[in-house]
Amino acid sequence: MTLALLAAALLAGLPVGLRYSADPLPVFLLALATVPVALLLRIYGRSPGIALVLGLFLLGFWRPQVSGLPESPLTVQEQQEVSLSGRIVNDPEPTARRVKLELAVESIDRGAGPFPQEGRALVYAAPPPALVAKRSYPYFRYGDQLNLTGSLQQPQPIGDFDYPAYLASLDIQGILWASRSELVAEGGGLPGLAQIYAVRRHLARSLESALPEPQSSLSRALLLGQRGQITGDLADRFRTTGTSHLLAISGLHVGVLLLLTMGVAGEVLGRQRQIYLLLPLSAIWVYVAISGLPPSALRAAIMGSVLLAAIALGRPRSLLPALALAAALMTAWNPQVLTQVSFQLSFAAMAGIAVALPLQARLREKMATARIFGRGWASPLLRHILGWTAAALLVSLAATLATFPLVAFHFNRVPLFGIFVTLLALPALPFLLVSSLVSAGAGLIHPLLGQVFGWVAWLPLSYLLALVSHGPDTTVSGTWIGKPFIWSWYLVLAGLVFLPELTGRLRRLGDYRISLRSWAKVGGTRNWSPGNWSPKDRALGFAAGILMLSSIGIILLVRSSVGADGLLHVHFFDVGQGDSILIVTPNGRQVLVDGGPEAESATRALSGVLSPMDRSLDLVALTHLDADHSRGLLQVLNRYRVDDVLVGRPDEDAALYPQWRKALERQQILPIRLFAGYRIQLEQDVSLEVLHPPGEGAPGSFLDANNSGLVLRLVYRDVSILLTADIEAEAERRLLDASATIKSDVLKIAHHGSKTSTTAPFLQKVQPSLAIISVGADNRFGHPHAEIVNRLQHTLGDRNIYRTDRNGDTEVISDGTTLWVKTQR
Repeated sequence: MTLALLAAALLAGLPVGLRYSADPLPVFLLALATVPVALLLRIYGRSPGIALVLGLFLLGFWRPQVSGLPESPLTVQEQQEVSLSGRIVNDPEPTARRVKLELAVESIDRGAGPFPQEGRALVYAAPPPALVAKRSYPYFRYGDQLNLTGSLQQPQPIGDFDYPAYLASLDIQGILWASRSELVAEGGGLPGLAQIYAVRRHLARSLESALPEPQSSLSRALLLGQRGQITGDLADRFRTTGTSHLLAISGLHVGVLLLLTMGVAGEVLGRQRQIYLLLPLSAIWVYVAISGLPPSALRAAIMGSVLLAAIALGRPRSLLPALALAAALMTAWNPQVLTQVSFQLSFAAMAGIAVALPLQARLREKMATARIFGRGWASPLLRHILGWTAAALLVSLAATLATFPLVAFHFNRVPLFGIFVTLLALPALPFLLVSSLVSAGAGLIHPLLGQVFGWVAWLPLSYLLALVSHGPDTTVSGTWIGKPFIWSWYLVLAGLVFLPELTGRLRRLGDYRISLRSWAKVGGTRNWSPGNWSPKDRALGFAAGILMLSSIGIILLVRSSVGADGLLHVHFFDVGQGDSILIVTPNGRQVLVDGGPEAESATRALSGVLSPMDRSLDLVALTHLDADHSRGLLQVLNRYRVDDVLVGRPDEDAALYPQWRKALERQQILPIRLFAGYRIQLEQDVSLEVLHPPGEGAPGSFLDANNSGLVLRLVYRDVSILLTADIEAEAERRLLDASATIKSDVLKIAHHGSKTSTTAPFLQKVQPSLAIISVGADNRFGHPHAEIVNRLQHTLGDRNIYRTDRNGDTEVISDGTTLWVKTQR
């Protein structure tokens, strides 16, 4: 059994496990049961390959079921003045006016005193004067313990780019614009990493003095990963020409550098001894270190090291299987990396380069012996230059084709000439990186020496700038690029790569004549009937049978113990200043209403209620597109299998509308629009009544976003719960005038207890026994308003009012006649 098939089986199981849920213990036992099956096949003289493939697929499927959802506990309001305490976990990067750094938060003070808090924030801060006098630019250092005060904000989308989701993939939950910073302690962090970052800072300063602008900023972005000094106009040119991915260090950069250094080392040291592979191995790891150890480049360096190991072992045909094995091991360690754009681009680029590596070597050899340029003294040199150029273009084409659909899919724009611009840019990339590193290193010896070598780096840098500045910027929307297009693209590429080998194998297969009788004769002339088994064979067969029967028994036991409890559960999650509600019916149907204000709000809340293997929701309802209700649903659509999505009136002017539409298109979900009068039967005795908004053309159909929200009334036998979104007095008046019943036992207070909602007539008509207020602690809006709290206290009494900022997650349970309430605190 080849390594490629085994690695592919593990890789195939991982995305299936991320997409679908199952009980992890039975899956693991089934995977374990394939081991005795493989032994039995071996005893019978058959290949155990099919059992091993199935076992690895099941292990890949099992791994995401037990990995859980990533923790991201830092709760961020839309905007709030806070004080954070934590440690710097990256190499701070200067920008035009401030210093950008990542802070591992340890405590937070929202105005009521500090309390422990975990999470990660992206910080833009100006250093205190005492630090400026003590240190060199950019003043902050990796491992510094800081106290910061400023405005903590939720990240916002940038055009069609889902910036909040991108930061969430890096475990960053908020952005702090610090107005005050204080150094508490220094020298923390991992040993050795501070020294690497110190070298990086020295190289950055050397490039600043060795090169003019904008070449200096571009060299620091491509070599060191410091993009803060790139001007807005230049960044726009990279984006509109489809080359913005060149500014983010990834597998593309590592792969191109690997190719160049392999070629140079082979020419200088010869390929007879494998010692020449040490040069590219050292080059890619040095590059990853000075670029700040970004995860994408780090993963690419691991993949590149595996490729070099395959070549060193004399198995150049095993480059792709070795790469697949490296990817399978990394994703098995952390299945969530499969969903990260950086990993997808790194793997695709390295795979394209791995395919092109043998082809470019043969191309270079043919060009070196071609009868061109005559027989003059310069002919060999010209042929080598032409060979290197052709090989570089071939590898550039392979890497570009391998990454194109992913770039278009994730960045939502398709530059019509982006492939050609990237194809022309990539051959200059390795020369740019090497010459910039040489210039920076020479500048450390003496600034004048760095400027001399800087002229060498200036040429490829200027070439790339000219290419981007004058390249065509015609782009079209990439919303039409979905998963079917991506699968089709890669299937075509795979067919082009493997078609010659597949054709040869099919021809050789025609030479074999395998009869049914030959399949029945197992293991030659030996009689493998049970009566002729040896004691060892009997023991192995008995053990295999016992293990498989035990697995089946445990599966049945586990499945019989898992199920709904026959009660209605409604969870009002504590997601800060926002709404997220999970309905679980007596028979186990699951409906999520809104997703909270953060990218991870709903997924984090769901992981605390649902089983780790439960990754499915029957319905998701979006009341309206305000960020505090909708942002968390974007990740829900990515991580859970959602059968249907319910929406009210679409708000195409909302900031999150492009991301919401794209998320639905990716999952191929057509939302169901609801209006007043609809009724959804979830199961027998359980229904959702739609009370608002009014239908198109009806009176009041042109209300604002809050007053157009989706209002639902959940009914289970004699118990009813009214979910009012963010409606205000105007929508409440229309509900009072409507003929529908709004009387309910439980009222989710509208708009987090805003003064503009929960009017006295509306409260009197609903007549609730319990009130739930979903609100963030110490929020900047002052919710819930004192007037509303007093009104509720007068109507219901203190004991029947629950607030998520004080009670935490609040669960309402009912058997259809009686209500119970469970709170987190």
